[in-house]
Order: sequence, then structure tokens, then C-alpha cells
Amino acid sequence: MIEVNENVVFCLAQDKSPAEVTLRSTDWAVITQIDGHKTVGEIASVLALTMEEAIVHFTWLYEKGLLKYVSSDLGAEKLLPPTVFEKLETELTQILGPVAPYVIDDVLWAMEVERGEFKLNKLAELVESISDEIEDENKRLVFQEKMLLLMQEANRL
Repeated sequence: MIEVNENVVFCLAQDKSPAEVTLRSTDWAVITQIDGHKTVGEIASVLALTMEEAIVHFTWLYEKGLLKYVSSDLGAEKLLPPTVFEKLETELTQILGPVAPYVIDDVLWAMEVERGEFKLNKLAELVESISDEIEDENKRLVFQEKMLLLMQEANRL
């Protein structure tokens, strides 16, 4: 067992399915921020959580096997492989229809980044922004669950 503090960095575990765990809305918010680079403190700040609240959520997610501890010496940032964008677009098209590519392009434009220059550590932010564009809550949850699996897969690449 590790001691969670503001300087710990986590990534998503690849061997545990989110379908096996019932997540609360704050847990989902935490997961969308985990990129293998941000510290617990940075994520707590983004989500306006107290450090105590953040530690409780991170500890719970870690104990459920959804998170893995990461060394803070991560090296260079990796670009997101084009196959990840293809899968994201396919999943979003199933939910939103033919407007999906335009939604993705609009979100990328708002983030001021192009597909070919997109960093892996920004994938959670991209998924969160795209999720905000899905009005139907059930469809949004389905998309988020599929994207959690995609984020786990992308972190293995």
C-alpha cells in the first residue's frame, strides 16, 4: 500500500475494467484528470477538492485497482497515436451520428491544438470536453465508460 499525498502521480490501470466498480461522479471527475503526469495536488486544484477529499478519492480508486502508482520521472511527453483519434471518432459517431468529427474538431480548436500535435497527457481533458457536448446523460455515461477503456489502452502504447 502506498501513502497518497499531493505529490503522487497516478495513471489508469490497464488490468481492471471500470465496469467492475461503481463510480461516483467525483470519482469520474478524478479519472478524467489522471494522465500519468499530473500530481494529486494538481488534480485536486483543477477539481476544487480539498487535499483531504482528493486523498480519499485517490486512495479508494487505487484500492479498487483502477489506478497505478507512477514515478514522477516520466521523461518526454508522448504524442497521441492517430489510432486513438480514430477509435474516439468511431465511438462518438455511434452516439452523436455524423456530426461527431465536427464536435471533435471544435473541441480541438477550443484547446488550440491539432490532432497531429496532441499530447497523450491531454487525452482526459479532451474526453471531458467532448463529454460536455453530449446532452443525453445516458449517452454521455456510455461514452465516458468507453473512453476510460480507450484511455487505459492509450497509456499502454
